[in-house]
Amino acid sequence: MNLTARSVLAVAAHADDEVLGAGGTLAEHVRAGDRVHVLVLSASATSRPGQSQDAIRAHRTDCVRQVAALYGAEAEVADFPDNGFDTVARLRITQTVEEAVRRWRPDVVYTHSVADLSLDHRITAEATAAATRPQPGCLVRTVLAWEVRSATEWGTGTPFRPTWFQPLTPQALAVKEQALKLYASEMRPWPHTRSAEALLAAARLRGAQIGCQAAEAFEVVRHTVTAPT
Repeated sequence: MNLTARSVLAVAAHADDEVLGAGGTLAEHVRAGDRVHVLVLSASATSRPGQSQDAIRAHRTDCVRQVAALYGAEAEVADFPDNGFDTVARLRITQTVEEAVRRWRPDVVYTHSVADLSLDHRITAEATAAATRPQPGCLVRTVLAWEVRSATEWGTGTPFRPTWFQPLTPQALAVKEQALKLYASEMRPWPHTRSAEALLAAARLRGAQIGCQAAEAFEVVRHTVTAPT
């Protein structure tokens, strides 16, 4: 039993965001013996008219399960409407995240940045911040916001400014690439920013920024130093 193992939670607006934003980092957590959990808030695709929503939801949910199995993680998929988080009571989304936090008791939480163009992403970021606020009894010590290519770089407000970098071993980067292949229906051909080539280039760039081969970058939403005993 790993007595130093941490519990990690990734809160994603849509199926694939967890891999796009932190796929290599989650692999590093698994390699360290940490317990990884994933909460995906939407598996629908209302932005794709003409396709069967039931079929899309079933396919995306299956992708989430396959990716979770790849990581050896636990996963839950909620049923909020794609591109429609603003049509749902904000409290419902926050309570869904709160329930995941209560159940999995994470030390570290990863989620979206409020810098993103996607409103679903921004609402997820705000709901996660509310659900992990440091009240008495809250075990969450670190909340980090990831970047999602084709969403984060096009935000119109405060830009994404990473101050936390996770170096990625070749093994972790390979796991991320495997996970992205499981989400093949969400990927795009080069030169789209959500292509495999662009995502690898982004990892190399983030790595170069800290003097290593590859990395993922995050904004620090909150980091609480453990109080001395």
